[in-house]
Amino acid sequence: MRRALLVPLLLASLSLVGCFRAKRPEGPTFPSLAQSLFGTLEDEGALASAYVVDAQTGEPLFHHREHMRLLPASTMKVVSTASVLSALGPDFRYQTPVSLEGSQVDGLFLGDVVVEASGDPSLGSWRFPETALACEQVADAMQARGIRQWRGQVRVRGTDDADLPFGPGWAWDDAAYAYSAAPTAFVFRENVVDLSLSRADGADCAQPPTVQLTPAFASLPAVVSVDMNAERANLSCVRQRGGPGVRCVWRSPANQCPRTATVKLAVDEPQVLFSACVEEALLQRGVPRLPMTLEAPAPLRPPVPEPLVTLVSPPLSELVKATNKESLNLYAERLGLRFTRERTGAESYTALRSAMADELTRRGIPLRDLRPVDGSGLSRYNMATARGMVRVLFTSLREPYGSALVDSLPVAGQDGTLATRPVTPRTAGHIRAKTGTLSGQRCFVGVVDRPGDSQHPRVVFALMLGNMDEGTALPSSEAFDRFAAALVELPLH
Repeated sequence: MRRALLVPLLLASLSLVGCFRAKRPEGPTFPSLAQSLFGTLEDEGALASAYVVDAQTGEPLFHHREHMRLLPASTMKVVSTASVLSALGPDFRYQTPVSLEGSQVDGLFLGDVVVEASGDPSLGSWRFPETALACEQVADAMQARGIRQWRGQVRVRGTDDADLPFGPGWAWDDAAYAYSAAPTAFVFRENVVDLSLSRADGADCAQPPTVQLTPAFASLPAVVSVDMNAERANLSCVRQRGGPGVRCVWRSPANQCPRTATVKLAVDEPQVLFSACVEEALLQRGVPRLPMTLEAPAPLRPPVPEPLVTLVSPPLSELVKATNKESLNLYAERLGLRFTRERTGAESYTALRSAMADELTRRGIPLRDLRPVDGSGLSRYNMATARGMVRVLFTSLREPYGSALVDSLPVAGQDGTLATRPVTPRTAGHIRAKTGTLSGQRCFVGVVDRPGDSQHPRVVFALMLGNMDEGTALPSSEAFDRFAAALVELPLH
């Protein structure tokens, strides 16, 4: 009797085991694919670190050396933009007041146009309609007051207490270029001008080219030489030591003679650029600036500041979107310093480190997991773990501005720094990530949506790669493509 009962029980248990086995996924899983990727990279001496959590609960779903500290590069922008959104909210707008200090005698204004530096990184930028015409707004406001001539200058206040012009740990080799423009207290036209070189058809390629700056009213001392024996064509520039301006070399192979080349270069004094811009806008409206040497009527009364116009930035959500999608270092630095001023009352990199440390503590992120030194990630002193970077994004998703931060991340195959990454019908629109690149370092921090997975419909991830080089069998971009696609398509267990 007992044996008769045991047989059905045994058969039932075997059938249950079969059911469990049937539920196991066939083929690769996300962990198996990720470990295969990391094995390939680490066999060549590269460093690989990754961390994945559920976006709703924070449950860890995958980890590989998630405690290893590496250079976060531009993924540090997630930290600075999340912090400033938390402090000011997505609807915050910079306001840059402009006033007149002087007296008006009929149509002649005797005095200065005075601008109060607000730190707005978008002032005069070509990226936004409301900021591109800053000089025209000033000129229109002066013309509306009946000013037909003026004798004075454009002055910028609020820059005397500025910290060092560049972030700590920035490379000298980068300082000439737009991506490393100094985050000055007053910013105009993103603190850059365009340098264009050209040769006429048939011109001797060994001769110096024609140099042109844009905008036309810009001034930037530039010394350009040519090298006709280079391996490949390029235009490289460095800041001149001990003086303003840059030195550039236009290189090309002996069998080539390129006719044009362009580069965006950083300027040292954006207030000078702004002054020239306002003067040009006034001239276009028939309002010339009289020479200071020209004798003018005595002012009717002592100079009294009178508000002229307030230049207003786009909302912070749009500035953050430009920062992260295009990886704009100047914006990230200014936003990080604006957060610092909100928290400490000061703008300096010393204060930034303190304010960021307090913000990380508020989020429950230990400093051993994340050490911010600047806002953009250009500094070689920043250190971060995949675990720390994931925690920044995860905690942001739980705060009111979370959707604004997610919307600012590049979308694979669509825009920003991920615009050219390959996607499939199954992955398109489901991968968002901030990228980071420094010499030998590639990092990715973002969110991935998993259609059809009711248990983990969205995950937050960080992938950090170090000691990479151009000869690596598995390039970093391809490693990210496969890692992110697997997060969308493959089982997590």
